Amino acid sequence: MDEQLVSPIVEILLRKLRSLHKQQNVPFGRVGVDNTELEKLKTMLSYVRGAEKRQLHNNDVRERLKKLKDACYDAEDALEELEIEALHRQWKMNQCRGITRKVCDLISSSKLPSLCFTSIDSKNIKEIREKLDAIKVDESEFGSNGNVPREREIITHSSFVVASDVLGRDTDKENIIKLLMKTDNISIFGASSGVGKMDVYRNSISIFGTSGIGKTTLAKLVYKDERIDGAFAIKMWASLPHKFFEKKIIIDMIYSVTGRIENKMEIDQLEEVLQGILKGKKYLLVLDEFEAHEFFSKSDMNWSKLKSLLSMGAKESKILTITNNRVYLSRETYRLVKLSNESSLSLFMRYADAFEERKGTNLITIGKEIASKCELLPIVAKILGSILCFTTEEDDWKYVRDNINRLEGETETEPEAISFLKLGYDLLPSYLKQCFICCSVFPKGHGFNNITLIQFWMAHGLLQSDDENEEPESVGMRYINELRWRCLFQDFEQKFDFISFKMHDLVHDLATKIAKNECLIMDSRNRMEYCRHLSVVNAADVVQGKLSGGKMTRSILYFEMIRPSQSLMRSCISQFPNLRVLDFRNSDMEVLSESIGKLKHLRYLNLTKNIKIKRLPKSIFKLRFLETLLLGGCKMLEELPEDIWRLVNLRMLVFSSKQSRLPENGIGRLTSLKYLGIGSCYNLEKLFEDIDKLQALQTLIIGDCPKLVSLPHGVKDLSSLQNLMLSDSKKNAKCNLEMEIMEIELQSITPHLRMLCIDGLPGFKELPRWLLQCSANTLQWLAIKNCSNLEGLPTEPLQIIKSLEVLEIWNCPKFSSLPEGMHRLTAMTELKVRGCPDLSKRCKRGTGEDWKKISHIPKIVLDGKAII
Repeated sequence: MDEQLVSPIVEILLRKLRSLHKQQNVPFGRVGVDNTELEKLKTMLSYVRGAEKRQLHNNDVRERLKKLKDACYDAEDALEELEIEALHRQWKMNQCRGITRKVCDLISSSKLPSLCFTSIDSKNIKEIREKLDAIKVDESEFGSNGNVPREREIITHSSFVVASDVLGRDTDKENIIKLLMKTDNISIFGASSGVGKMDVYRNSISIFGTSGIGKTTLAKLVYKDERIDGAFAIKMWASLPHKFFEKKIIIDMIYSVTGRIENKMEIDQLEEVLQGILKGKKYLLVLDEFEAHEFFSKSDMNWSKLKSLLSMGAKESKILTITNNRVYLSRETYRLVKLSNESSLSLFMRYADAFEERKGTNLITIGKEIASKCELLPIVAKILGSILCFTTEEDDWKYVRDNINRLEGETETEPEAISFLKLGYDLLPSYLKQCFICCSVFPKGHGFNNITLIQFWMAHGLLQSDDENEEPESVGMRYINELRWRCLFQDFEQKFDFISFKMHDLVHDLATKIAKNECLIMDSRNRMEYCRHLSVVNAADVVQGKLSGGKMTRSILYFEMIRPSQSLMRSCISQFPNLRVLDFRNSDMEVLSESIGKLKHLRYLNLTKNIKIKRLPKSIFKLRFLETLLLGGCKMLEELPEDIWRLVNLRMLVFSSKQSRLPENGIGRLTSLKYLGIGSCYNLEKLFEDIDKLQALQTLIIGDCPKLVSLPHGVKDLSSLQNLMLSDSKKNAKCNLEMEIMEIELQSITPHLRMLCIDGLPGFKELPRWLLQCSANTLQWLAIKNCSNLEGLPTEPLQIIKSLEVLEIWNCPKFSSLPEGMHRLTAMTELKVRGCPDLSKRCKRGTGEDWKKISHIPKIVLDGKAII
């Protein structure tokens, strides 16, 4: 599947040239950017799309596409060099004139300034012209027969009908529940289970089966069953990383019980917390993605401490493992077999026929033929069905059917399931394809989130819209939803504006095979000399010279299983000068290298949890294109430099520091900023007073700043602010939310909050009036957690927030009842209560005193258990 996907980079280049064409002072003829040039590039794009569809059966076309893609990337790099040089010269010229503020406002606008190329060296312009000339092609270049496939019109929907994930598994579900509920030592399959005192091996049950057959889906069905809720005091679910990582597993287990992600604790602290949770309790633990671990091996020391902790539970506790691998099975094993033809067809049609207009057409007949060939794997049926749901073209359905018939028995080098899924990928719109395959640079089993993935896509120019006013972050969220609706992303969970999700292992395998020489996960077993996107799981590979992507490499990402060093950072900067993304988390650096300023194209820099770094070099301000700067968890950072305002294109900033005050004329001048996160600033007493100048700011998160007394007055003037979170993991924040705002000022408050979370403020007793004022008619999600003195919510103001959809009240022991008028909140879809004994009692179905107030809400969860 060495597929050459060229149309996305041609689209990027076309947009860049079109943008330059709009600038008034550009001598277009010298750079080759005129209407004729643009039309030629647009025509070439249609030829490229046709060639992409023919390359699977034509090696010559594939090779031509590869050369064309390289030329387009080179042209884009050259154009950016021109932009960077022009911006630098314009910057210096305006500094000399003493109008720094004017140029800052100018180059931070949504469009590039009118670039004056007349002073640029003619050698640079000649290079651009040659690059553009090199990518000119016509129809004959790809041997077209004149029938160039057109881009299909894609159906879009404001909402998506989510079909049931489970069909034909009722018997399997009942058998698993019987095994979990069994208290004697006789297996329902006739073998002795050997249950005595709590023993990890004897009390474990494995669901075993091939990838994609529906093991995890079945386990979720069992996990949510009311009988399980009644039988076990505690339920926990942990998704295992593909390399043993005890801390992550324990964090998942604690979160299942408490609802808190304790990722700031050390491993010994986490073990102590887990011990307190498990001791003497009858629990059910589900361990998903289990195939890479020797949990039951007596010789495996990695698991010994965790197994010791698990044994502290009651003897009736059970562990349910989900595995592909026979080697790591527990004593009790349940093998999951494929779906029946009837169930496979029903599942496929639930996804493919999710809308009424699909009924009564020839597509049902074609769909039956497709479903019968899906290897009877639920994941294949779901993905092909949901992708076909988005096209009305009968030819697309026939394409899948006919090629499945052709592929049967032909795929000797790869599983049929991957080949079948590739047919669905072929029908994706071109703008989604590159975004999809770029996900393969993240390790299998990696947990994605909407914020960092969107920033990653944005850094590579992959987010496009016909609407010039649509923000790239909105485009990125739309792309995520489109991939979700096609079942290429799954397991979505939202915490505030942070949405986590995953990619099924088979889907990741598909993306990896398509990307091949584009994306690479590097470890000690392989070496690659050609890749654009690279993730590293063994830092020594770079130091030892195993990587040589050079100028073509645009992404380098490191993950938590390694600890890269300062010398490694310098090596990356020198080897890969055209990087757009550098993710260098969890490093041992004390000082960021001055050479960082050489990465002129860099848009995304992640230095999260560089716990020794003390300062940022001045050269970082040469990164004119930088959009994302992540410094969260850099607790030793002395200060955020005053010149931070020079990063004029910054859209996302997250940081920690040791300073007690954030000065004015720093962050406040980042007028492009959309997302600001301030965390683990333990000395911070005061924010910058000119925060009101951040008129583009949409999300403000302040966490673990225990000395911060109040928010700056200017917060009330943030007209674009939608999401606000104030939290403290130690539950001792002193921040007073009652700002002194005059009555007349309340009427002019400009934020329109959509999401509000207050977590860990013991002094918080009631929602301040200004917060209610800026929440009226817009607030959709309200969470109040770990506020020990909060007694309730106001009655009258709450009723005006008729847009409220989700309400979460956690660990507020004095919160005893819900206010009157809750029944008027007709938009509510979910209520979650945890750690509020009196409130949970009053909310019990039928018998609780507050039940009549909330009975209209579709989903109610009390202490982790759904009652509706």
